[in-house]
Order: sequence, then structure tokens, then C-alpha cells
Amino acid sequence: MLQKVLIVDDSPTNLALLDHVLRRTGCVVVQASTGIEAVALVADDDFALILLDIQMPGMNGYEAAMRIKELPRGRHVPIIFITAIYQDEDNVRLGYETGAVDYLFRPVNVQTLTSKVQVFLEMNRQKIRLEREIETRLKAEAALRQAEAKYRAIFERAVEGIFQCTPDGEFCEANPAMARIFGYENPAGMVGVAGLRQQLMVEPGDLSRYMGLLRRDGYVANFEFRGRRQSGESFWCSESARLVMFDDGSEMVEGVLEDITGRKQAELELKHLASIDSLTGVFNRHLFFDRLEHALVTAKRTESLVAVLFVDLDDFKRVNDTYGHQAGDELLRLVAGRLRNRIRESDTLARLGGDEFGVLLECIEDQEGALTVARSLLEMMDTPYIVTGEPIRVGATVGISFFPDDGKDGVSLISRADSAMYGAKRRSGPKYGTFRECGVPR
Repeated sequence: MLQKVLIVDDSPTNLALLDHVLRRTGCVVVQASTGIEAVALVADDDFALILLDIQMPGMNGYEAAMRIKELPRGRHVPIIFITAIYQDEDNVRLGYETGAVDYLFRPVNVQTLTSKVQVFLEMNRQKIRLEREIETRLKAEAALRQAEAKYRAIFERAVEGIFQCTPDGEFCEANPAMARIFGYENPAGMVGVAGLRQQLMVEPGDLSRYMGLLRRDGYVANFEFRGRRQSGESFWCSESARLVMFDDGSEMVEGVLEDITGRKQAELELKHLASIDSLTGVFNRHLFFDRLEHALVTAKRTESLVAVLFVDLDDFKRVNDTYGHQAGDELLRLVAGRLRNRIRESDTLARLGGDEFGVLLECIEDQEGALTVARSLLEMMDTPYIVTGEPIRVGATVGISFFPDDGKDGVSLISRADSAMYGAKRRSGPKYGTFRECGVPR
């Protein structure tokens, strides 16, 4: 850190002597031979110290000192007066009044001068270091304020809900979007309410599942749950959060939440459409197989009975040939509607093929219960259907298979119900039958 010392004297000899002595202190020495020149130098440069002669032509040392102290760069620069003749008390007082910090008399003691200069140079070094530290700190504080303001702007204006809460569900902070999503007028209504987090979740098990993931992994990503607004209305949420651990052992949950009701409804609608037969509106064969597999898992665990009914329309081809395919499609819709109205809500009806329907009966008490359902469905089919203004009568044949007697998996049960249906078609008598009674190779 190079520091400059200004020496001002109208005597070249004095300047040379001072320059020689001061260079030992490691400073940069700048010389001026008049007060006017000294003032001009101070106006344009920074000095650690000024050694100023009092008796100079034109502008003496006192006047130069006063002019220097009026300058922004000279206001705080220490000035040491050096004089050979102005040593009386009045002149010394005047020197201090004009801004001097010290007063040396000629002949100057070299060691004294050197010691004093070194003290002021060290003071200047400390001053510069302090100024730099202050500047750095001010910049850091300004950057921090700017970052905080930026964060606060993001926090306040974000469309996603941003929050901070304790693990037991008390919100410490929430942004306006968070309040808006949950139907509160402002964030203050959510902050400081004990256990509010649990009240905002519709399903009781969601909070324990959420906290389990948070404890296990330290975070949750895209955690979906049904939320509850202040009005009681439910909606779908997606949340990503992390568990923050502090040095004192306390914990905090910080996260972002968004309302995904529109997306979730579309997703559920697509899922629903993927499981529905587009013509009849009942379930399709993919959903039927899925429900059957789940039913078998439950039945194996509870040792209960499951029945599969395979319903095939009789002479459906004749309807298409006589009345056209549009009439045939309308007939299938009417048949599906009647079948749906005749089974329990817990049972599953699906269209398995062109004119074939499947009925899944879960947790039935005995095989007679499935036979009763089959007879009821066939009885319902006896009533004519009105299609394009014409009464059309179409019958059906029902084949039945049972878990566990006729098969242990879905494919086997459907295959054997199909086989039982064909066996019932070929025999005289009731238009329904079990695999054990009339199942035959096709």
C-alpha cells in the first residue's frame, strides 16, 4: 500500500533534506515549493500526511493550510508545520487553529521526524483499511438488501404457494398465492394457527404419508393430495418441500405448492375414458381384467367366492342384417343399460367383445347367488327393445365360472365362463350354466 507524503517548502535545500529523510519510511514523497502549488496538488491527489513550512512567499503556510482544509481531499489530511522562526505561543496556537496536528521546529531532529511520520503513515494505513472494510461491508449489505428485496418480490408475486411451517403443521410464513389457493383473504389468516396443516388435507392418511417421506428422504417432490379450502371445498394440490435442520436442533418445512385441479381432472377423465367402452358407456375388457385380478387377490386372502358371468346375445347378427349396424349399436347400448341396472353397485359390468358382456360378482355367499343373478339378467332380456321405433326381441346365454373351483386366475375364469356359455347354447333347457355343468371344449 503506497502512501504519499507532501512536503511544502520554498527552500530547495529543505526539500532535499526532507525528501532524503522521508524516503527511509517507505512512502512516496511529493514536493511543492509554494502554498498555491500545494493546494493544487491536494485538490487532485490523496496524501497520507503534509509537512508544511510556514514562511513562504505569496501564500504562507497558515493560508495554505486553511485552503487545504476547505478541499474534500484535504479535509482530513494531517498537517505538521515546520518552522525556524515562528516558535512563540501565539503562532503555535494559530497553527493548530488552521488545522495542524503537530508543530516541529528547525533544526528538525531526524529520529523525531521519522517517528512522527511513521505514526501518521500507520494511522493512514489503518484508515484506508477501515474505509475498505466499511465499503466492502456496505456493498455486502446493499447486495443482501437487494437479494432480500428480490426474494420478497418473488415471494409476494409468485403464482405458486410458497410456505414455511413447523413439522407439527403450524405455518410460520405463507405468500399471498398460498393464501389465495386455500381460500384465505391474506397470509395472516394462515400464520400461527396450530395444526393448520392437518386441517388443509382432506384424506386423514395423507399427512402421515407426507411426513414419512419427508423424514425418510429429507424432501418430497410433486406430492399430490386433496386439499381443503377455508370454505370446505376440496381441490387437488401438488407440493414439493424439504426438511430444514438448524444448528439448535429445531426443524422447519419449506416448500412450494400449486393447485392442479384442472390437470388432475383432465388426467382422471382420460383414465376414465381409457377404461370405458366408447359405444355402450360401460367398462371395457381391460378394466374388467384389472378388477378381476384385484378381486382374486382379495378372495385368496379372505377365502371368499368370486363368480364370472359371460353374457352373449343370441341372434345379434340377425339384428345387424335386418335393421342395420346403427340399430345394432343402439341395441347394444340399451342392453348395457339394462344389465347395469340389474347388478349390484359393488359388481362390475364390462363389454368384452362385439355382443359379449362380462359380469364380475365379488364376495358372494354361495354359487346359488350367481345363478340367481344369471336368471335375473335373462328375465330382463325377455322384454322387447324399441330400436328406431321397432320392437326388437333379443335373447342371451350366460356362462358362469367360479373361483376357486374353476380357476385360480382371471384368464382361466373368463375362458371357462365362455366355455360354459357355449355349452349352455348347445343344450336344451335353461339359457345359463356353470362350467362344471356344461363347460365343453370349443
